[in-house]
Amino acid sequence: MTPTDGSAPPPRVVVVAGSGRSGTSTIAGVLKLVGLRIPPPEIPGNRTNPRGFFEPRWAVDLQTRLLRRASVVLTDSRPAAFADAAEVAGGDDVHGEVTGWLAEHTADGQDLVVKDPRSSWFLPMWARAAEAAGAEPAFLTMLRHPAEVVGSKDKYYKGLNAGETMRHAQTTRVASWLNVALFTEDGTREARRTFVLYNDLLDDWRAVVDRVVAELDLRSAEVSPEAAAEVDDFVDPDLRRVRTSWSDIDCPDEVREMAQEVWDLLVVLARSGGHDAAAQARLDEIRARYVTLYTDAEALAQSSAEHARRAGHRQGRRKALREQERKEPTAPRSAGGVAGLVSRLRGRSRR
Repeated sequence: MTPTDGSAPPPRVVVVAGSGRSGTSTIAGVLKLVGLRIPPPEIPGNRTNPRGFFEPRWAVDLQTRLLRRASVVLTDSRPAAFADAAEVAGGDDVHGEVTGWLAEHTADGQDLVVKDPRSSWFLPMWARAAEAAGAEPAFLTMLRHPAEVVGSKDKYYKGLNAGETMRHAQTTRVASWLNVALFTEDGTREARRTFVLYNDLLDDWRAVVDRVVAELDLRSAEVSPEAAAEVDDFVDPDLRRVRTSWSDIDCPDEVREMAQEVWDLLVVLARSGGHDAAAQARLDEIRARYVTLYTDAEALAQSSAEHARRAGHRQGRRKALREQERKEPTAPRSAGGVAGLVSRLRGRSRR
């Protein structure tokens, strides 16, 4: 989309993608400090991210609503979840809403950062809206080893669902990382993109920023002495507080091996400017293999899914009945009630 008539090139809408706990907040904060815009208001930090999330509240609210409509959860490991999300985000109403928001915040030509872990489910929506707003979409995918991502989620999002074992929870989290990694990579191939390794960012943020600026052709970024000092204070190597390896993760061998190979291939993309024909071809093969594996797993677990559905219906009926009994006064027992009916039946049996 570089103009040929000498006019100013369009601003970039940099969508930060990647699994949660991969350093997406850190890279978004760095880009903001060197001059890119994050539309206010932002989501404030909390215990899991005390330095801040650098997420525009508007985008988070929109994508939370869309995920709910699509019945997709943030850590969904279902390959079909991407089609479900695309369906609810593909309407003209959503397109107009997102286009208007982007046009408002890129009107002055400044490059924009949209960071929200939910964005990985809606990459086509952002690409289409950015172009309609007169901007160019660009994608920055943060990469952190899947074992460390799972370890970080285990640490900061503690607790197991009812009936869930640690193996169950960790298998689901590795599968979620695989699903997001595979489909995010596929969904960004036709656009300007870059991949950033979390450890590279912590070790040498200047080299990472230089590469990102070049690969995404950013014009709003400027590493002034003042900005550099702020980033030095912001990027703390101790942010890598979780150092988990596969020996700490309990999941099926096939899932672990698949995740490790995908990680290795994504590192190749990060080292080669975002594209490598051989790596992408192999990722296509693994993505097809993951879809088959997941489909087979669904078939194996069909009886469990049906049991959970029936149990949920029964639980819902019992809850509704208790709620009704709580709201309605108890009817006095009479000869015409249940007790009377039982008494009459007993009398007939004696005769």
